[in-house]
Amino acid sequence: MLNAFQRVCAAAFALDFAVLLVGTALPFFVFNRVGGGAAMSGTFGALQAASYAAVCLASLRFITKSQNGMHVAAWGVAFFTVLHAALPFFRNAYVCAAIATAGNGALALVWPALHSWVGAEPDPRVRARRMTWLNMSWSLGFAISPLFAGPLYDYDYRLPFLGAVVMNGLTITLILSLPHESRFFAPLTDAMCEARAGHDRASEVFLHASWCATIMANAMAGVLRSVYPKRVDALVAQGQLRLLFERHAPAFLTVDAATRFSWIASALAFTTALCFLLMGRSAWWQHRRGLLFGMQATAAIAFALLGHTRSLVVMAVCFVIVGANYGFCFFSSAYYSIANPLHKHGRAAINEGAVGTGVFAGSLIVGHLVERFGMAAPFHWTPLVVAAMLVVQAHLLNRSERRRRPPAPSVATPAPTPVE
Repeated sequence: MLNAFQRVCAAAFALDFAVLLVGTALPFFVFNRVGGGAAMSGTFGALQAASYAAVCLASLRFITKSQNGMHVAAWGVAFFTVLHAALPFFRNAYVCAAIATAGNGALALVWPALHSWVGAEPDPRVRARRMTWLNMSWSLGFAISPLFAGPLYDYDYRLPFLGAVVMNGLTITLILSLPHESRFFAPLTDAMCEARAGHDRASEVFLHASWCATIMANAMAGVLRSVYPKRVDALVAQGQLRLLFERHAPAFLTVDAATRFSWIASALAFTTALCFLLMGRSAWWQHRRGLLFGMQATAAIAFALLGHTRSLVVMAVCFVIVGANYGFCFFSSAYYSIANPLHKHGRAAINEGAVGTGVFAGSLIVGHLVERFGMAAPFHWTPLVVAAMLVVQAHLLNRSERRRRPPAPSVATPAPTPVE
């Protein structure tokens, strides 16, 4: 029998397995069944992300007052499941966009609750380890799911949506079996608060900058999931996709575009999971601005390469780099968000809102730029956008350091010696 924490991890895996079954299939559904292109697929992704971010932020008031956030989370999974199960029965772009948008918004009731439940662990070191397993669980769902979604879609476009129904039935069962966090974790004592005060203060300094980094990391990952499939679809249709740099394409790269894309999508998610594992077992990454900036700059360079490469191997390497940046930025911001026990649920919701905001901006803007200027140009412009975001993050860090710097101890002025 799984204990409560293991059931949280199992629920996270099953939920994101279902989410990416739908997410991998949806762009190709738009291309092949709805008749859209990169702009429409990007718009779908943007609307889904906007709905997710909006519900995350709108739920701040009522969800923090809920006696048991797991009940709210179960309703969120149920709404997502029912709406996406209906999606393949429609062809109208507006109807499909409305269904996908509403369904994704329902997930905003789930993830803040799960992160907040794990964040109830009072010991920072134990909490980091628990966060590792939670984040690895959902990221492994993201990593494995595309390997099923691509072949299932190529066999019958309805099968990924049906698979999501099955997986989310398991998710709801697991979530409803969880006890309240107060009955699973030890209470936070005054001694613990005093011992972790310095660590929590440093986490507060990085909080806003890490949210900004998460927005940018999710913008890039969202583009790769909702817009870049069009690049793979076009290369496969034209017989231009290559393994490396060979003159003629191997036969297996000229068919089943969804399956070929699923390989590199899985590479991104597996790297994210590995990043979570490394970060959860160490503390060397905490409160280091150079690492935060360096990861984003490297991802921006990889992103620029994706604009013109036709090599599936090069694509996979670039997806790996973007996945590592996504894993680093998300784990950092999630960890800093739950450092303060008084605000952990609200900040977890804001962090998830940052996820949705990034995917919304990236998918919408890049999708329409690709439709107008071609695939290469928006990808080549990305390093400039990342550079601007790094300037913003540097400003946020400097401002937070000034605000939270402990006051210098006052030195008493000695009394003047009386003159006789």
